[in-house]
Amino acid sequence: MTVATTGIRTENLGSFAPGLNNRLPPTQLARTLPDRSKATFLSVGENIDLNGRGHMQRRRGTTLALSGASAHSVWGDETEGYCAIGNDLLHLEPTPSGLLPTSVLSGLPEMAPISYARMPVGDVIWSNGHRIGRLRGTTALPLATPRPVVVPTVSAIAGALPAGRYQVAFTELGPLGESGSTPPVALTLPANSGIRITGLGADTVVYMTGANGEVFNATATDSGDIVALTNTGPELRSLLLADVPAGSIVRHYKGSLLVAAGTALLISEPYYYGLFSPSKGYIPFPAPITVVQPCETGVFVCADRTYWLAGGLLDTTPVVVLPYGGLQGSGGEVRTPDGQGTQQAFWLSPRGLVIGTPDGSATNVQENALKFGPARAGATLFREQDGAHHILCARQEPARPIGAAQGSFAVETIVKETDL
Repeated sequence: MTVATTGIRTENLGSFAPGLNNRLPPTQLARTLPDRSKATFLSVGENIDLNGRGHMQRRRGTTLALSGASAHSVWGDETEGYCAIGNDLLHLEPTPSGLLPTSVLSGLPEMAPISYARMPVGDVIWSNGHRIGRLRGTTALPLATPRPVVVPTVSAIAGALPAGRYQVAFTELGPLGESGSTPPVALTLPANSGIRITGLGADTVVYMTGANGEVFNATATDSGDIVALTNTGPELRSLLLADVPAGSIVRHYKGSLLVAAGTALLISEPYYYGLFSPSKGYIPFPAPITVVQPCETGVFVCADRTYWLAGGLLDTTPVVVLPYGGLQGSGGEVRTPDGQGTQQAFWLSPRGLVIGTPDGSATNVQENALKFGPARAGATLFREQDGAHHILCARQEPARPIGAAQGSFAVETIVKETDL
């Protein structure tokens, strides 16, 4: 590119492939690329995009799709989207005339950030740190089938059971599958006894052990009476599992739901997205978790530092890959357009955009060229447009002290073109 500088002479600036740089003084932005061609850093770029060859083009304009006070937590994929406006969670459906918003939930805490995760079954799981559930289009559902509302009562009757200690537990069947179990009830019976269960619901499943046994199997009942051992059904898988609580981040990894709750990464039982083991189904970290981003063969977790957890999460040791963490709400993923479809992760750190790959490496692609002020949160968006791939990044400054003249938050936006 040739630009007139003073009206006296012209200067060949070359391409702008290096992107932005606010570390160098304006007089030192020129560079020579490895192929000996000329290039120049940009000190400022507004409403422009850079393509893969370093050429500038004006960014496309925007059209207002939806407005409202206190709008936040926008999420979407190829089929649908969601966002929060005020106290409402809205479903966003693309139509030829624009986005069609439909209220899904109301009464949510205003401005509580929402995290979303598309699950293999098609539902979207959401959490805002106070509540957690699943979304199926415009319908809000619980995360899992609730346990029996009224726990049936158990008493001894005459029968043909051998003497011993028996344990009984209950689950509920529903559209979302089988619920977690109730706490087991134990009875010690003499010989020739039976068990009477009252208060059974139409969809309640009864599990029972044998005499002095520890394994629960589904059992048939005759109008609530068990007078002989018929516990030959499937084994109870949800015994002593707890409901997954709400968290600040939700993600899916290898059949399990991941939830960041404070300093703990909770890991659901495989394909039991609403249940986890409170004794072993979590990994503690030294500081609150701000980013959880799966990447095919492992998961990146940002807390006090950035960690890589490879393979089976409960059978691995976190490995530090960066000496700093990430900004809350900034995680995302993309598959490479090279025909391989390799999943890559990205997020914002205090020092710029980081890209993680399935081998567990995490690379800061902005640190050498850009310096940043403090930020309390961030957001990212992968965009494929006009043959170029960009990750759009927004950083939110820390809240100003009460009484400061400026009542809003300043947002620092940086566009980084990557080779994804």
